[in-house]
Amino acid sequence: MLPGKNSFSFGRYLQTFRIESGKSMEDVSKETKIGIQYLTAIENEQLDRLPQEVFVKGFLRSYSRAVNADGNEAVRRYLACTGALGNTAKPENELKKTDFRFWKRIFMLSGIFLFIIIISVSSVSFIYEPESGKRTDRAGKTDKLASLVKESGNTDKGLEDKAKIEHTDSGKIGEELSLEISAVKDTWMKVIIDGQNPREYLLNSGDLLELKASKGYNLLVGDAGAIRLNINGRPLEIPRESGRAANIQIP
Repeated sequence: MLPGKNSFSFGRYLQTFRIESGKSMEDVSKETKIGIQYLTAIENEQLDRLPQEVFVKGFLRSYSRAVNADGNEAVRRYLACTGALGNTAKPENELKKTDFRFWKRIFMLSGIFLFIIIISVSSVSFIYEPESGKRTDRAGKTDKLASLVKESGNTDKGLEDKAKIEHTDSGKIGEELSLEISAVKDTWMKVIIDGQNPREYLLNSGDLLELKASKGYNLLVGDAGAIRLNINGRPLEIPRESGRAANIQIP
């Protein structure tokens, strides 16, 4: 019997049986469908030239059948040579640690992403109007205003003109100015009362808006023909064409 059967070496072990069986490396390769380069690496125990362990085990069992060797013994010697027999639990522990680190990282990234979304939504979704005490969706209101401005033709040069309302009555309006704005068509309006911060309104046909001032109003309306004005119960004429924007100063 050739030396190597009782040695620690898995490569020598299989080589011994191959030589005893009278088979060449080519014969084993044809029978097992394993490339000669892998068979050579097995016999020379060149671990760096062998594929992953699961494939090597299959190679060893196929090789063993071809030369009438014990496949389990060949695999045992291979595992002993690579140090896997005494450290079977180590890869499992390391795998658990790797899985834990992986999921921990996933949870952290998910938390950061969710936090960014919450901050983004809360900072851009709503604006607060101090005068009216209402919260208004910025995106929806901007789109509506843009649409109404476009329809009313506010790019017209006449938008820059200011129509100042003159009253023909002999007396002056009292200290308190009561303004009623009734909408006959849908339009948008920006109102400045007594020089304070502007208020924006989206008026629908039939809406009635009542305002109070002590000094006066400045109105910017998207469609001059969409509203009717009454100041202290008296109608005021808007000196602009219907369908065009108007800037109105009262008084």
